[in-house]
Amino acid sequence: MDSREFSTWIACSRWFVPLDDSWGQTAMLATSILAPYSKTPPDPEKFIPIEDRAPKHPKQIQDTLLQMARDLGQK
Repeated sequence: MDSREFSTWIACSRWFVPLDDSWGQTAMLATSILAPYSKTPPDPEKFIPIEDRAPKHPKQIQDTLLQMARDLGQK
């Protein structure tokens, strides 16, 4: 893509048709679903993946899920 085509896409996304933000939409949906069950309002940014994050070990994933359950008031 050359700079002219890139500039056209930028102008189009700003003024006519915004490009889809599927991660942002998914994050808002997840926080909307969790909000009634949370003690504090959930942060949508936590539902958008960070590409450079190192993969987790299954034990770390289990610990994260247990912490999420505790945060939601479950055992």
